[in-house]
Amino acid sequence: MKLFIIRHGQTDWNKKGIIQGRTDIPLNEEGKKQALETKEKLNAIPLDCIFCSPLTRTKQTAEIINQERHLPILYDDRLLERDFGGYEGSYVKDLNFREFWKFDTLHSRNGEETAVSFFTRVQDFVDDILKKEYNNVLIVAHGGVSLPIYAYFRELKEENDYFRYMLKNCEVACYDTETDKDRCAIS
Repeated sequence: MKLFIIRHGQTDWNKKGIIQGRTDIPLNEEGKKQALETKEKLNAIPLDCIFCSPLTRTKQTAEIINQERHLPILYDDRLLERDFGGYEGSYVKDLNFREFWKFDTLHSRNGEETAVSFFTRVQDFVDDILKKEYNNVLIVAHGGVSLPIYAYFRELKEENDYFRYMLKNCEVACYDTETDKDRCAIS
């Protein structure tokens, strides 16, 4: 099985460097363009299904990619972005955002979901998907969601700098569960 993970296209908050988390911000025009470009990259890859976070920015990205495929889009709350609590709406530059992604931070400081809880939620989703008999699965989610998926396939435990592995807007990562490779090529 191959899992293709895509971070949603750009939003105005991404462009301004504002923490979104669960705040439901739509794609901007650049984000829609990015989703169309990603759709073209994925055109030759047959997909069995699309799983998606239920937030607007991911729904819009998935719908653009799915325009000619007409696959069912299955929404799963475990793919929601991490809840940043009282930090949502803050500028990334005003905070030490890397600190939020330290796995050893077990306690919430401002109502945010802890990294441990977040990683457990997303990795439970991956465990469930891998029990299914799919060939190619597309997951449209968030930058934050890409981190526990990366850690899952790299078998990273409690690293303290996950932030460096975060996908960019509409970047695609592919994990091939049939080989020893943690990433597969996308043409």
